[in-house]
Amino acid sequence: MRSLRAEERRSATAERITSGRLPLPRWVSVDPGASVTGRCDGCGDEIEAADYAFIVVLEEEVTFQFHDECFEVYNRTSPGRV
Repeated sequence: MRSLRAEERRSATAERITSGRLPLPRWVSVDPGASVTGRCDGCGDEIEAADYAFIVVLEEEVTFQFHDECFEVYNRTSPGRV
């Protein structure tokens, strides 16, 4: 599978929020610069060790991980702006 570029990641994350597949941001904590690997919960692409990433913990202790650019899209989304 090929890696997505930043704009493709942003677009995929926005689509997941709009379609309801990704919950609106209401987090308890955010860990920027987290050292994580695995799938980004925003765009679905792999987070590699060299990527700047975020770990987000939601109110009900559900944890997501995002690429920097995917978190940017997620962070600017509010319940009234979907």
